[in-house]
Amino acid sequence: MKILLADDHGLFRDSMAVWLEQYSEPITITLASDWDSLTMHLDSSFNLIMVDLGMPGMSGVASICELVKQALGTPVLVVSANEEAQTIQACLECGASGYITKASDGKEILNAVTILLNGGMYQPPITHQSNLSLTEASFTKKQFELLAHLAEGSANKAIAQKMNLSEGTIKQYVSQLLTELNVDNRTQAGNKARKILGF
Repeated sequence: MKILLADDHGLFRDSMAVWLEQYSEPITITLASDWDSLTMHLDSSFNLIMVDLGMPGMSGVASICELVKQALGTPVLVVSANEEAQTIQACLECGASGYITKASDGKEILNAVTILLNGGMYQPPITHQSNLSLTEASFTKKQFELLAHLAEGSANKAIAQKMNLSEGTIKQYVSQLLTELNVDNRTQAGNKARKILGF
């Protein structure tokens, strides 16, 4: 078994590596500490990718969406300190096979790893709810992508190029999102998007 373990905190990487050594089969672990080193390793074949949500060079959930595309079917397990229900759902909507919080003990994380390596999916019990409404936790994948661009402060023209859509279509999508987020302008939308996406 080959696992790519990506986290910028050395202590967490080291302790996680110790837990992974207790897996029932021999595991080879490759380490990454930022987005660039993570993507550099994607040329290799892995059975599982474990990734922190907030490493240097990452844009929260938007980077998870991109990682899932680049991973070409390799299961992605997000391991994060973020316990927001919206963030968890957003990662799973993007195609992550599992999400577990760093508050979990090593046995629970190892259990999640085992489930994913056996082809399953893992979602933790959601213990923390943000002050965002339930409707805000129900965005489509395309809306999550748009939220990420708003969180980054991108202009409509740049968003249109990144999403391969017309600028007019993006304006319509942004207008709709402002209504759904219950905000008056893009700045407020960007601030709320950062809370939802775990920036």
